[in-house]
Amino acid sequence: MPSIPPRPSQPSRPPSQPPLSDLPPQASRLTRFGSAVGVALVASVLASGPAALRVTSSLEARGIWPGLAAATLVPMIVSVLTLRQARVGLRAFSLGDGRKRSWSLFLWVGFVFFTLLAFGAMLRATTHHHALAGATFAILTGAAAIVLVPISLRLGSIAARWQSENRRVLLAAFVVVLLAGALGVMLVLARILPGGASGATPAVSANLVDVLAFAMAALLASRPEFEARRTLALFGPPVAAALFIFGVRYLSASPIIGVTVDQRAPAFGPAVSILAAPDRAPETGSTGRAQQR
Repeated sequence: MPSIPPRPSQPSRPPSQPPLSDLPPQASRLTRFGSAVGVALVASVLASGPAALRVTSSLEARGIWPGLAAATLVPMIVSVLTLRQARVGLRAFSLGDGRKRSWSLFLWVGFVFFTLLAFGAMLRATTHHHALAGATFAILTGAAAIVLVPISLRLGSIAARWQSENRRVLLAAFVVVLLAGALGVMLVLARILPGGASGATPAVSANLVDVLAFAMAALLASRPEFEARRTLALFGPPVAAALFIFGVRYLSASPIIGVTVDQRAPAFGPAVSILAAPDRAPETGSTGRAQQR
């Protein structure tokens, strides 16, 4: 009997090529853009939440949240599209280990950022010699950046292994712990920075919270899982357009809103001033001076 020839073995994938699960989903440009608008809409609402709470507490303006979300929408769309392209570029240099490198880089940047904030606040509150404080800050932050490299690599490898093994509960708990730690550090720094010897104003704390909220929302919204979502691409742009129109009309309705936003959420001040009616700018400034008096 003729022997059955052995089945040819499938060629192995080169180790430098990223796994198939790391490749971005195939979708049309229109779908990718629509999903970017949809996920940016959700991220804008989340990122403008802390500022909306601060403005609402000082001004009876219940509709300020859609207005601030509308002011954040266009920068969030640009950030999401930019970060998506940045992920593609980083994946090209990942050498087949993109998940570990991405997690490690994300963790290292976050750890270094909060270390810089903590050291800066501590030195500002305890040191009055600017040259000595600058030299100490440079030495401590440089040493901390080096020490945090192996820690970030270790935590990044653990998170990448959980992601590859579909341990979603552990991975979600890990992300929640990171976000809770970041929120706790922001709240502690918000209490430390405005007071006493630090010499900072409440606007510094407000900008810190708003910028970090925007950055975290943009990073989460640029995840490749949202790139081919047809639901976001279908409903995202019309809802975003409706929110943008409503927010612009609300922000331009009263000059007092712009003054309160400049005082309570300075990071949103330029966008609100652009979206508001130009002929209300002098009235806004006079109202602000009148309130300060």
